[in-house]
Amino acid sequence: MKKDASTATPEASPQKSPLDILTTSSTYFQVSEPKAKLMTRYSREMTLINGDCCDLTKKKEELVQRLGKKLLVLSNEQTSIAEESNANDLLGADVALKVAQKCRPSDASKFRSYVDDVGYITMLLLSLSGRLARTDNALHTLAADDSHPDKKILEAKRDRLLEQLDEAKQLKDDIDRRGAIISKVLERSLTIEEYADYDYFINMKAKLIVDSREIADKIKLGEEQLVALKDTLVQSEC
Repeated sequence: MKKDASTATPEASPQKSPLDILTTSSTYFQVSEPKAKLMTRYSREMTLINGDCCDLTKKKEELVQRLGKKLLVLSNEQTSIAEESNANDLLGADVALKVAQKCRPSDASKFRSYVDDVGYITMLLLSLSGRLARTDNALHTLAADDSHPDKKILEAKRDRLLEQLDEAKQLKDDIDRRGAIISKVLERSLTIEEYADYDYFINMKAKLIVDSREIADKIKLGEEQLVALKDTLVQSEC
């Protein structure tokens, strides 16, 4: 048994739409938000800098080294989270066994469904939030260009994602209500220690999904920044 953890948010496979083609055909979705910001910032800085090219190159090389070290740290964190997730899954299997032994079959079935739904809704909310962020970033890029052919399509995609996100939040509220009922059943059926194990497991399940996604996104961000930075080094050799 371990200490408590926080709850999370979610993601899953979004509904198919003709607008989904934007994720593969539009250049705005081929460049991630972090990389787009890095490239925009670099371009802006280059228009302002008229100093020593070699000095600028040296600073970029130092940044490349720092990013490499940061990626190594993030990779180690990712491994730790994966190990913690595996340990939590084992704890969850033990809890499920206790629930099957001590609760009515119908309650044990509700418990299993709830556990699955916690994972589903957490990933769904994460996925929708990420897609919405990328869409907002694409619209921000086009903010001053009302005549761009993609703008109305992007606005429609954003509105649809906002609707899906609202629906997912309503689903989460329903899952939370079911979770409260299941918790009361388990409190009556399990020992104090067994219930504490359940409480830790279910909270960590959601938290670890969020942590894993966050680390993966940071690694992707770092890798894209590294590639973009190396590209600028090639373009600005002394």
